[in-house]
Order: sequence, then C-alpha cells, then structure tokens
Amino acid sequence: MSIVKRVVESPKFIVLPEVPEYVLGALEYNNTMAPIIDFRDKLFGEKIEDSPSSKVILCNWQDNSLGLLIEEIVGITELTETEYEVEIERANLKRGYVDKFLKLKDDIVISIDLTYLFDNKQEDQIIDALEETAPEGTFDDSAGE
Repeated sequence: MSIVKRVVESPKFIVLPEVPEYVLGALEYNNTMAPIIDFRDKLFGEKIEDSPSSKVILCNWQDNSLGLLIEEIVGITELTETEYEVEIERANLKRGYVDKFLKLKDDIVISIDLTYLFDNKQEDQIIDALEETAPEGTFDDSAGE
C-alpha cells in the first residue's frame, strides 16, 4: 500500500481547537478530515515559512489521512536502502519515527514511519480535535477504537 495519496498545492485549513502548535489545522479530502502538520515544526521546532513552493503531502495514517506541510518538493524518485543503516543505528542517531536511511545520488534521505511520529497523547489530541471539528460522518476513527 502506498503511503502518499497526493500532493496539495495550496490548501485551505480548518482551524482545530486545543492542538499542539505544529498542527496547522485540517483539510477536507474525499469527504474526510485530514490533520495538517507543519513537518519542520514537529521534527525540529522551527516553523515553515509560507511560500509558493510549500506543499502538503497527503498520506495514509491510522486508517485516515494526514497532511504534512513541507517547504518544497525537490523531486519524485525511487530510492534504495543504504549500507549506512547499521552504522547509524549503532550510533543511536535513529529515532522511533525514522524508518530507513536511503541513498539519493550523493545525499542521504530519511524515510519516516508515520506510525511513530506522534506519541499516544499527541495522537489522541489530534484525533479528538478532528472529531470535534468534523461534520458528522467525515472523520472515521475506526483505528483508534
């Protein structure tokens, strides 16, 4: 199953109550609500500047959708696992949400596992906010039950 559903050029967010700062709001997509996360803010505590190159990548998350606001898309390509994986794990550079390190020409790219991006409290906050904001039947939290 593909993790990425689509790229959204200029989304309009619905503000969500009582969520962490990195949650920008929600986006209605295919009659469901998808939380939108400032990816840089979530990982590094720095907000993404609003620019024409910033996009939202809609992904599969907890049997629903999750939008990740990113600065720009450099390209779409097929990547291969590096041989650095063992060394990086041994050096304790790998967090729970880091799935793999992949090689792209002369660069290393990190593959993120969305399952471990949020702790249980953060996940509950996001899901609760979506349920409060979503019109009846537009947010299915079957994975949370």
